Amino acid sequence: MFAFDLLKCWFWLGQVGLAWICFWFLVMGSAPTQAAEPLPFKEGEKLTYHFYWGIFMVGRGTFEVRRGSEKDGWIFEVRGKSNDFISAIYPVKEEITSFFDARFMRSTRFQQNRREGNSHIWEETFYFYSLGHASTQSYVSGEYQWFEIPRNGVQDKLSTIYFMRCRDWNKSNEHAVLIGNDKRNYKVRIKKLKIEKIKLDDFSVIPTFQVEPNTEYLSGFVKKGRMWAWVSDDRFKVPIRVVAQLRVGRVSAELVAVEGIEGWPYKRRD
Repeated sequence: MFAFDLLKCWFWLGQVGLAWICFWFLVMGSAPTQAAEPLPFKEGEKLTYHFYWGIFMVGRGTFEVRRGSEKDGWIFEVRGKSNDFISAIYPVKEEITSFFDARFMRSTRFQQNRREGNSHIWEETFYFYSLGHASTQSYVSGEYQWFEIPRNGVQDKLSTIYFMRCRDWNKSNEHAVLIGNDKRNYKVRIKKLKIEKIKLDDFSVIPTFQVEPNTEYLSGFVKKGRMWAWVSDDRFKVPIRVVAQLRVGRVSAELVAVEGIEGWPYKRRD
């Protein structure tokens, strides 16, 4: 039973963007509009997280930002993998890529190649806003599915993280995002709860603000859970910690390394 619960927790982490992955990964703003301030991320940014079930470290993930062609705009990439212990029971490997148009603050393409145990999901979604439709193609089964989307834009699970980092949390304590996929389009609301200082092993004390999303849109054993994220209270708005309290226990993700952020003030300890 222990192993089964652990595997379900790791599977959830992969589903929500790597836990956040991880969750911030999950947390999401309304109709896309041009960001009022400079973007909080730049090319070359790389964030590394460790994932935990209770006190056990079960995997590692990285979030990277790069510039694509003029057509592709910004490219966000996530790579996640279970550690050796978990891999011996239930290997997990996640590769997720999002293409983001910062002019209109919306996703234009979403790719995911996820291997979890014997399951393999490899698919790509294209958003055609002029048509009000998107399409998802599975490269495993060959299935091809069309679905409706708002013409003004939606986010995918990964672009949601970066979209929310562009929101002004000083002017508003609540934001919402519309996520579009072949299951359905759903709106998620996130509330800012409090200001708090976070102390991690790899950094000096980091001022953060805590947020919580509604979880009604989730299904299965995570639906009745609660999730919180702590985001650096500065111009970068980097997710520092994510915690989900579920029936099977506590699942979390913590930042362990920051690269490519000029002026990052919370240096790693010597």
